[in-house]
Amino acid sequence: MLKHLALWLLIGLAPAMAAEPAATPDSSWRNQAPRLYIQDETYADVDYIRTEITFVNYVRDPKEADIHLIISSSTTGSGGSEYTLDFKGLGTFKDMSFALRHNTKADATSDESRTALVAAIKRGLAPYVARTGLRDMLSVDFTPPTSATPVADPWRNWVFTLSANGYGEGERSWMTLYGYGNVDISRVTEDAKLDINGYMSITHNRYDMGDSWLTVAKESYGSSAFYARKLSNHFSVGGEVDYFNSRYSNVALGLSAVPKVEYCLTRYPEYARHKVYLRFQPSVSYQCYYDTTLDDKLSAFPVRNALQAGVTATRRWGTVDLSVTGSHYLHDLSKNRLTLSGSATLRIVAGLSLNVGGWYELIHDQLSLRKGDATEEERLLRIRELATGYTYYGWIGLTYTFGSIYNNIVNPIF
Repeated sequence: MLKHLALWLLIGLAPAMAAEPAATPDSSWRNQAPRLYIQDETYADVDYIRTEITFVNYVRDPKEADIHLIISSSTTGSGGSEYTLDFKGLGTFKDMSFALRHNTKADATSDESRTALVAAIKRGLAPYVARTGLRDMLSVDFTPPTSATPVADPWRNWVFTLSANGYGEGERSWMTLYGYGNVDISRVTEDAKLDINGYMSITHNRYDMGDSWLTVAKESYGSSAFYARKLSNHFSVGGEVDYFNSRYSNVALGLSAVPKVEYCLTRYPEYARHKVYLRFQPSVSYQCYYDTTLDDKLSAFPVRNALQAGVTATRRWGTVDLSVTGSHYLHDLSKNRLTLSGSATLRIVAGLSLNVGGWYELIHDQLSLRKGDATEEERLLRIRELATGYTYYGWIGLTYTFGSIYNNIVNPIF
C-alpha cells in the first residue's frame, strides 16, 4: 500500500519537478529606489502601505533612510480624522522637507481610510522619486473635478454620539456587573469648539462571605458643557459647567463653573509637530454631601485656582507628551493638589527605543471625605473614598530590533 502511495506522489510531482523554473522579476531597479522609514503615530496599516507602494525601499532604522515619514492624526469636529504626513528629506534629499494633510470621514471604513492614506503618501513621495533614476518608470494621472456642486451640510457641523457598553463576570464566590452609557453633542468650526456630554456608570458586585452574601453597588452620574473660541494663532478663551454625583466620593450634588484661558507659545497650525501651552482654569463650585465630611459640613461653596503647563511634540527621535497641573482652594491654601503626567517614545540608538509614561499626584484637597472610620469591608472593597496623600501610575518598556535593515516583503499567511 505504501509503495503504491509513493508511486502516485512521484507521478503527481514529476511535472512540477521537471518544469522550467519561474522567471525572477528584475529587481535591480531597487538599487536606485529611495529608502523610506515610516514613524507611525496612528496605528496605520503599515503592511498595506508596503504592499501598495512598491517603488521605495523600506528600512527599519531611520539612520539608513533617505526619507523619514512621520504619520500623525487628530480627530476632526465631525468625528473623522485629519492625517498629517510630515516628510523629512535626508542625505541627498536634505533640502526637501514638507507636510501634507488629508481628511477621512467619521463613517469611513478601515479600507477606505487606508486607501486614502496610501494615495496621500504616494503624492508626497513623488518629488523624491523624481530625483532618482526611477523617474521614467512612474506615470502621473490627473482626474479633473466634475462641475462644482455647493456642499450643503444640513447638520451645520453638529455631531451626535450615543454609546453604551457593559460586561459581567464571576465565579462561585463573587460576581461583577458593569454598565456605562454616554451621550455627546459637539460642534467644531475653524474658530470655536462646543461639547456637551453626559454619562452614567453603574457597578454591581456580590461577594460570598461564607454565611451570607455582601452586595456592593457603585453609581456615578455626570454631565458637562464646554465652549471655547480661538482669538488668534496663540490665544483662546472658553468656559465649562459641570454636574457630578458619586456616592463613592460622598457627593450627592456637585456643580461647578470653570472659565478657561489658554496661551499657546507655538502657533496652533503647528499642532501636528508640537504644542507648548499654558492654561489658567479657576473654578467656582457648590457641593452637597451624602454624609458629614471631616470638616463637619453637609455642603460647601469652594473656589479654586488651577494652572496647567504642557508640551506635546512629535519628532524624528520620538514623541513626548508632558504636563504639570497645580491647584489650590482660596479658603484654605493648604488644600492643594499637584499633578505630573507624561508619556514618551524615545529612540536611543539604532533599533533600540524606550517607552515610558505615567502620572503622579500629590493630594491635599479631599474636601468630600466622610467623617468617621471606614469599616474593613469599605477599605478592602474600596466602597468609599479614603484619605490619601498621593497616587501614582507608571509604565516602562524597551524595544530592540536588529538584523536586516530592509523590510520590503509582506507575507500575509497566518
